[in-house]
Amino acid sequence: MNDNGFPDLPHQRGFATRRQLLDAGSTPSALRQLSRNGHHVARAVYGADGGALREEDRVIAGYLWAGKSAVLTGVNALIRLGIAVPRPATVICFLVVAGARNRRHIQGFRTIRTRRPPKARPRYGVPTAPIERALADAGRHRELTASELKGLTIAVLQRRLTTPERLVAELEAGGTLGVTGVRQGLMAFCDGSWSVPEATLAGAVAEHSDLPVMLANPTLLDAAGAVIGVPDGYFPDAGVVVQVHSRAYHDGVTDDGDDRWTATVEGDLRYPEHGLLVVPVTPETLRDSLPGFLDSLAAILATRDGPAPNVFVRTPPAA
Repeated sequence: MNDNGFPDLPHQRGFATRRQLLDAGSTPSALRQLSRNGHHVARAVYGADGGALREEDRVIAGYLWAGKSAVLTGVNALIRLGIAVPRPATVICFLVVAGARNRRHIQGFRTIRTRRPPKARPRYGVPTAPIERALADAGRHRELTASELKGLTIAVLQRRLTTPERLVAELEAGGTLGVTGVRQGLMAFCDGSWSVPEATLAGAVAEHSDLPVMLANPTLLDAAGAVIGVPDGYFPDAGVVVQVHSRAYHDGVTDDGDDRWTATVEGDLRYPEHGLLVVPVTPETLRDSLPGFLDSLAAILATRDGPAPNVFVRTPPAA
């Protein structure tokens, strides 16, 4: 119990409901005094400290306001699950059972009725939706753009935080409204693209009228069956490898303890030994100068005589 009469409750960061305060010995007049002093955060929710709420404070206060059956979802749920997001959501969304009311509070809390209450797990005291539901809800409630959702979807699938099957099940159960970015990320991942730049490259090549078929993330083998490499893109009819080089997607160390970025760049040296031409590109080029890069790539492919001899392809298995 602190000087304001607030009970010391786990994970509540100095917040308490009216009922919790009364159970701890506060009186109605003491609660009215707290309200006059700026400690009334939301309906039936009080904070030990006055002033503006920090992001984590808002999640806790919002949950107490939404009620014990509420489940955190959307962007703020992803943050609580340890996933890096472009930005927190302005309005923190909580799912409530179908019989409850949709409500909104000036502090930036919102409850949304659902007939599909997710199987939530407590995260630091707040029941939180699973990743696939939180990701889809971030689109349904327009918390992120389609492009941002596409990148997040690829990232969580790449880190094996969820599976394509669980994402598909969530999208089928919850409808298509607002989840275009999630669907795009899912398709890109299942097509073999394991980063947003790679997905951008694959999609742009497929739509370019002067470019032949490009394989995404195939395994290239020599005549003896030894692995040459796994390029980001490969044009089998021309023997041309495209590598998207970005420290953001090749950071850290390999299983052998080597620098991953160095290993990635040095790995490109294996391709010319087998008659393959390597075309490097950066994510910045794909973002800012994509049409010019594709035209240059088409010109390079036009100069090639045909496929590289004794190079064989093993494509990724279907998802």
